[in-house]
Amino acid sequence: MSMELPEIIRKGAFACFGLLNQAEIAVIMMGDDAYRESLDLENDDAPCWVTPSGETHGFVGWNTQCVPTIEYIVWKLERHAKIVSGEIKG
Repeated sequence: MSMELPEIIRKGAFACFGLLNQAEIAVIMMGDDAYRESLDLENDDAPCWVTPSGETHGFVGWNTQCVPTIEYIVWKLERHAKIVSGEIKG
């Protein structure tokens, strides 16, 4: 799968991974759609539905709407750069 990475990600290379969580890194490595497919969202017993919260009643799974997009990751990196430069407060 070929994916064009935004300039802020290419420029920061792997250094930007220090600001990202595991899901965001997976999106960069595999792409939005490939990452979503890897979660096995159609299987109710898939690991993506399990959260380590300790909750056992009600909805205890992961909200699949929270699969990060490249656009969100770029926004997060740009926002961090603005915080570091003092342009905005974090």
